[in-house]
Amino acid sequence: MKKIILLAPFVITLSHAATVGGFEIESYGFIKASSMYADKALSSYNNINLSAPTNATAQTRSQDKTSRMSFQAAQSRIGAYVGKENVKGHLEFDFIDFAKSSPAQQMVPRVRIAAISYKWGDGNRINIGQDWDLFSPTTAYTYDIVGLYFLAGNTGFMRQQAQYLKTAGTWEFAAALGMAGNNPGVTDNDLELGKSPTYSARISHDLGNGKVGVSAIYSTLHYVADGENGSSHDSYGYNLFLEKTLGNVQFKSEAYYGQNMANIGTLAIGKGNQLNNVREFGGMLSASIKTAENQSFFGGLGLAKVDNQSSISPFALTGTAPSVSVRDTGIRSNFLSRVGYEYKITPDFSWMSEVSRYETTTRLSSSSFKTLVAHSLESGVILKF
Repeated sequence: MKKIILLAPFVITLSHAATVGGFEIESYGFIKASSMYADKALSSYNNINLSAPTNATAQTRSQDKTSRMSFQAAQSRIGAYVGKENVKGHLEFDFIDFAKSSPAQQMVPRVRIAAISYKWGDGNRINIGQDWDLFSPTTAYTYDIVGLYFLAGNTGFMRQQAQYLKTAGTWEFAAALGMAGNNPGVTDNDLELGKSPTYSARISHDLGNGKVGVSAIYSTLHYVADGENGSSHDSYGYNLFLEKTLGNVQFKSEAYYGQNMANIGTLAIGKGNQLNNVREFGGMLSASIKTAENQSFFGGLGLAKVDNQSSISPFALTGTAPSVSVRDTGIRSNFLSRVGYEYKITPDFSWMSEVSRYETTTRLSSSSFKTLVAHSLESGVILKF
C-alpha cells in the first residue's frame, strides 16, 4: 500500500501539461488485461507462476505436472518524459511482482526506468540512471510484454548506468559504466563488496527502416561475502542485433555468446559460481506481419543453450510451501516458439491472443538431465495511451 500511495502524486502530475519549473510532460502507457492457460507448470524467471512465463519448470513436485490458469493485469505500464531545453527525465512503472502468482489487489508498482538524459553539441548525449542496458538493446513482438524471449535468446534488460552516446550521421557510438546486477536485500553482498562495475560498448547503424549493430559487456565477479577472497571470475557477453521493416513485415533479431551472463543482470541462463564458469550462446528472431488495416500476426523463435553443461548448478527450490521459489534454474537449454494474433478494435484498443511452446532441458543432478515441453495460451485486451 505504501508504494501505491507514493505513486499517486506521479499519476496526478501526468494530467498537467507542464510543471511549475516549465518542464513539459509527455505521458504514455498501456493497460493489459488477459487470461492465461498452461498445460504444465511454467516459471516466470525464478518463480513458478504465470506472471511472465520464460521456461518450462522442472517437475520435481507433483503439482508441477498439472494444468493451471490465471487472470493477470500486472503487466500494465505507465510512464512519462519530463523535459526542458536539452535535459529530459524519464520515469516508468509497471505492476509486476514475480513473487506473486495472481496478485489482483496486491499488485505493486515496480520502477523500470528512472533516468536523466542531457544533450549538447553535435550529436552528444549522456544518459544517467536506471534505463535499458546499453548491451543487447533489442526486444521482441509478443503479448508477453514483460517475459519477452528472456532466458531464450533475448538477454538485455534494465541497468543502473552512466551512458555516453555519440551520433555521427547514420552511426551511433556508445559506451557505459554500470552496476553489475542488483541486490534487493538489506545487506551488502558480493555485488557491492566486489566493487566491480560493468563496462559496455555499442556501435549501431541506422538503416532508415531499421538498425543493425554490435554490443559487448564485461565485468569481474569477486566472491567476497562468503569468505572466498581469492576467487574472481570474468563475466562477459557479445551481441549482434538487427531490426528492420520490409513493407508490412517487421523483424527483430539478436544473437549472442558469453560467460556468466546471468551473474551481471542480463536475462540469460548461464550463472557461474566460485568454482565454475558457465558459457552459453543463443539467439532470437521475432516478426510481425500486418495482414489488414486492423489485423496482424506475430511470432518468433528463441534459443539459449549452455556450452559446458558440467558446470551448471542443478535445479533446486528454496523456501517452504506455499512460498516456494527457484534457487537454481539448472537450465541447460531453453527453446521458445510463439505465434499470436492481434485485432485492433480501435486504433488504440486491441484484442490479442498468443500460443507459446517451451522446451526446457534442466540439470536435475550431477548425472541427470531432463527435457520438458509445456504450452500456454494467453488471450486478452490491451489499451495503449
